[in-house]
Amino acid sequence: MKKADLNSKLREYAKNNLSPTNGEQALVSRLYMAVQSALGSSCLLIGSYARFTSSRPLHDLDILFVAGNFEPTQLNPRRVLDGLHALLRDKFKNPTPHRLQISQQTHSVTMSFRDRDNEYFAIDVVPAFVSGIKNEFNQDIFWVPEIVNVSLRKREQRYKELTKVKKQEIEWWIKSDPRGYIEAASRLNNLNPDFRKVVKLVKKWKHNSCEKSDAFALKSFHVEQAIFEIFRQKPTSDISEVLFSFFCTIPSMLSHPQIRDRADITKFIDQYVSDLSADQKKTISQARDSFLIRLENVEQNSSVSALLEAGFYQRASDSESFLFDSSIPTYTERDALLRVVGNVRARPGFRPHTLTSDGIIDVERKIDFVSNFKGPFHIDLFKWKVRNDNSSPQPRGEITDHRTRNNPESTKYKGTHFVECYAIRDGVCIARNKQLVVLRSV
Repeated sequence: MKKADLNSKLREYAKNNLSPTNGEQALVSRLYMAVQSALGSSCLLIGSYARFTSSRPLHDLDILFVAGNFEPTQLNPRRVLDGLHALLRDKFKNPTPHRLQISQQTHSVTMSFRDRDNEYFAIDVVPAFVSGIKNEFNQDIFWVPEIVNVSLRKREQRYKELTKVKKQEIEWWIKSDPRGYIEAASRLNNLNPDFRKVVKLVKKWKHNSCEKSDAFALKSFHVEQAIFEIFRQKPTSDISEVLFSFFCTIPSMLSHPQIRDRADITKFIDQYVSDLSADQKKTISQARDSFLIRLENVEQNSSVSALLEAGFYQRASDSESFLFDSSIPTYTERDALLRVVGNVRARPGFRPHTLTSDGIIDVERKIDFVSNFKGPFHIDLFKWKVRNDNSSPQPRGEITDHRTRNNPESTKYKGTHFVECYAIRDGVCIARNKQLVVLRSV
């Protein structure tokens, strides 16, 4: 698909299918106003919704309750939480038809809006203390419970873990700069509105992958900040460029922590990658491969929802490669026509011929593969991939320049194989074509 067409398709999908609906936005406004009415003006909406990077359906909301200035000698949040709990219990007026359940946790107060036994929406109100330090935008940095770095859905488990840990209260608190992240995201999106759209697309893919595999452990905030860094380094990038770049850099993202925390440069927001198991990293990499394979094959009638579906691709062998391994995107041009021609050599009793589209051929034949390209473009390089059937003792899948690895290729193994050619221009695949090779006997 042409790059411009792909950009249009991605932008339209993000706008129409991922951004919070008017109803969801209205619900958040009513709930936030109700919390402010109960607690006063010492509230701050934080998280992905405040950064406009959340996607539908909305399930939860984080609100900071600024309880005063940070006092190292009075760090136990119990007193603040008791008062916060009482205020919400006595003064919060539920603006929804759903049953409200308010519970006090170790480091926050959770408001759960329920429809019978199911949670419809949740708000976590987290106490915060003004640190006295300002960020680059001259806004307050806060001390908050470290629980704020854990997603709402996983906090219950973290609360249980914290109650078993005997350590000084100071270790339960971290510096946080929610206003800085909100301001930085807003300024970047003013420069390039594709920022928030890419984040929403990737978060949807991440959500789908998490639903399908418990071993998929990539975190949303890490995803968002990795995408922010790509845009920060090249603010003029468009949606497909950054989407492709993000997925290509996932292996590097998992190698070591590298994104420093705005509030504390001695810490990394992606520190958790150091604790990921080999199986978790493998799962993320396989999900990444599955996405990029689908992206390479996107066509005019392809759906973005199918592109974002969860999938985990197991490479056939260590030698199997894809264009994205070399950071080569695929943006095919309508006027670039490429055809793979398989010239089957003669052998005793058999004449030479050209492979037909179904690729059916006998064993022990030799085939010369050549490219036939037509179009108003200069081609820098033709790359070739030979992929044997998965049942083959040599599944292969390597990519080579100029010609296939073996010249000629030999038919040896039963199954459905293929040879694919890519026309590369200025580091982009602008045309591709595949020839099946089907061995009907051994």
